Amino acid sequence: MNRLFRPFRDLSIKNKMFISFLLILIVSSGLFILVNSYITAGDTEKQARYSLEVVLEQSRSFLNYKTSSIRKVVDIMVIHDTIQAIVAKKAEVYQENIGNWLLDEYVFNQLIYNVQTNPDIQNISLYMRDGMASIQATDQFLRLEDVQAEPWLQRLIRNEKPYLWISSELVSPNDGDTISFFRKVPSPLDNTDFAGLLRAQMPKEGLVQILDQALFTKSTSALLVNSRNELIASSSQERVSNLDNVIQALEGIKNNSEDFETVTLGGEKTLIGTVPVEHTDWRFILVVPHNDIVEIAQKSRNQMLVIFLFVAAMTFPLAFWVSASGTIRIRKLTKNMRKVGVDNFKPNLDPKNNDEIGELTTTFNRMITRIDDLAADKFQLGLDVKNMELKALQAQINPHFLYNTLDMANWLAMKYNADDIRVLITSLSDFYKLSLSNGEDFISIRNEIEHVSAYVRIQNMRFRDKIELRIDVAEELMDYRTLKLLLQPLVENAILHGIMEKETQIGTIGIRAKLDGDTIELIVEDDGIGMEDGTLRGILDGTLKKKIGGYGMRNIHNRLELIFGYPFGITVESSVGAGTKVTVRIPVQDTDTRVS
Repeated sequence: MNRLFRPFRDLSIKNKMFISFLLILIVSSGLFILVNSYITAGDTEKQARYSLEVVLEQSRSFLNYKTSSIRKVVDIMVIHDTIQAIVAKKAEVYQENIGNWLLDEYVFNQLIYNVQTNPDIQNISLYMRDGMASIQATDQFLRLEDVQAEPWLQRLIRNEKPYLWISSELVSPNDGDTISFFRKVPSPLDNTDFAGLLRAQMPKEGLVQILDQALFTKSTSALLVNSRNELIASSSQERVSNLDNVIQALEGIKNNSEDFETVTLGGEKTLIGTVPVEHTDWRFILVVPHNDIVEIAQKSRNQMLVIFLFVAAMTFPLAFWVSASGTIRIRKLTKNMRKVGVDNFKPNLDPKNNDEIGELTTTFNRMITRIDDLAADKFQLGLDVKNMELKALQAQINPHFLYNTLDMANWLAMKYNADDIRVLITSLSDFYKLSLSNGEDFISIRNEIEHVSAYVRIQNMRFRDKIELRIDVAEELMDYRTLKLLLQPLVENAILHGIMEKETQIGTIGIRAKLDGDTIELIVEDDGIGMEDGTLRGILDGTLKKKIGGYGMRNIHNRLELIFGYPFGITVESSVGAGTKVTVRIPVQDTDTRVS
């Protein structure tokens, strides 16, 4: 036994767990499918029987409604004064005046006009002993003497009920596509006799549609049979080869209380159900081969098997992953990994064994030690780079030298009465003075507005006063602190990529500010050409390659997120031809705020 399991014990933990999960899945799923198939086979047949009973009852209700509607119409017509008068008149009335025949025909047609609009009634005709039919027999008016010897009439005469349902081909071979409903017209002089017959023809197609709707499976047959075991109608795809066998089987179960019984037809196990149709001598019969019920159960089993295969295909990778990662030592290793960077970068984990997990622990220890060394080197390198950048910036820009030079240029402009040059130099001096701001990263909103104003004055010297700057900032907000160089890049974008792209190259830039709780919103609006949605998305996500000023917006947004965090930053609204609106959200800061 030990030798038998030795290869399994020498496997890696991952393979051991994977094989175990695989065996559990196969054995448990196989047992489940076997038990489920055994149980569902019986349940499926019960459910099928119940469904067949429901179909049988629903179909009977449809048949009852169709036959009842025709019977009620005909019952009303046979006692109507028009019908009673026509069957009571003698032939002499029409012989004396043929106009009476035409008049009664017109009155009869008026009576049946509305009735024949019913799709269940195709034609109505009247049989009489004398009168109109004696003068001239038509398709509507017929003589009873001509059909006196017909079997269907003898059946109606002997019938206790005053009506009869028969197939129309028994009356006329040309009417095989209809079912005839005969109703005795009562005699006003003798209640035991009848003065005529009223015949209503119903399209057989209506019955066939009801029977087709009752087909439960592909091999099901639906039949209508009368008390003489004559076939009245059947489903359009009748599959019963021998009606006599069905009738004989019905005779054996007609006294059984259940609606469906299992019989053998042609050596095949079959379910047969039958119900009577009200106010007729018909029986509605449903014949279902038992093999169809078995196929339903097999289909359910096959669906379960497909689901199992699908679940197995999804479970195998999951079992492999669980087997590769679900060990105690791995969880301990993960716990220590989470501590790295929080407590220290010098963990001391014991590999314990030389399997995959032990090797992983040893490698992790070496990796963390290396990361600690690299992090220290990178930190020192960052300090060195910052120091060099600061020195380079100081070497490039000497504020005192710049201010003195601009002051001298301003004095020369005043000396030679060059007012435009003097305004330009003054604005430029203010611009750079506010840009440098003595090395401070945070300035007042007032200084930021003055910085933008100086920039716009310089641009107006360039573009000949085509830009109008409107400032709408309350005085109580002016002394709050803000990160410097927020508004100038936005105003620059508005001028160069908004207003200057217009045909007139004339526009207005508005700067507003409002206090919203602990947040200040600085809003820059222009009436430039605006942007499409795709261009706006490209600016915000950094994928736009066209040089339209998107870098400045992204830079401002990244600075605000880096310093203040979410939800501070900028939002942009723009539409083509309507301009652009940029909202800068910064936290409320007093005058003592400094860069950390």
